Formats: sequence, C-alpha cells, structure tokens
Amino acid sequence: MSKIIEDLKSGEVLIKFKSLRSGRIITEKCSLNSDLVPKQYSFKQNNESDSLLCYLTEKERWEDIQKDSIIEYKIISEEKL
Repeated sequence: MSKIIEDLKSGEVLIKFKSLRSGRIITEKCSLNSDLVPKQYSFKQNNESDSLLCYLTEKERWEDIQKDSIIEYKIISEEKL
C-alpha cells in the first residue's frame, strides 16, 4: 500500500472506496501533494496502518479511508518534481 502513498504525494489520485458508514461506493480526487493540501498540515503516513489519511481536493477536507475498503485508484495528475 506504500505505492498509493507515493502516488498521493506526487499529485492527484482518483480513489474509489466503500464507505464503512453507509456502505456506498465513493469516488474522490485525493492528494498528499504539498501544493494541493493546506499549508498548515504536516504529518507522516505509516505504511503499516490500516487506514490512509488523504486530502479530498474537490471537497477541501481530510478523509480517513480504510485501506481494505479501497476498490481501485488511478493517478490523474502528477506534479513535475
């Protein structure tokens, strides 16, 4: 699951996951890229964690996603480093 964290840090990723609360399938644009998340936030993701904290770029809020609820994801934009 460390690959998705690397991809989130590189740009914007479209993640499709199942909500644990409602059971709905949700698709959101997410990122951990420093240019796309609020500047006052700084944290490290633990690859061993069961969840993934990411920023929903269109809704402008943070989301905690259970890793085993992720159905699929794809990179939709990458920043040139």
